[in-house]
Amino acid sequence: MCTFNITIDDALLERVRPAFSSEDALQLWVTERVKAMLQSYGNSPLTPPCTYAEDEMYSIVKNRLQKLESETAELIDGDDCLSEIRTRYGIEA
Repeated sequence: MCTFNITIDDALLERVRPAFSSEDALQLWVTERVKAMLQSYGNSPLTPPCTYAEDEMYSIVKNRLQKLESETAELIDGDDCLSEIRTRYGIEA
């Protein structure tokens, strides 16, 4: 077994702590969530999510900035954006 140390905001942890019956229950839940994420990641293709060349990325960013400045950029709903990320990259939040 491997042991990792992680840093979590104290205030965030205190907000969720009452949902668990004990520290052991919280530890088990965190362990199971990390295990599920690693298994999900291990089952997905290991291609990087962004495979643009530097000049391609520069062009994309320049185009998006121009759209923002000209106020022609489209707003994407946050839920739609997260759904696309889950679908495209297999990331579960």
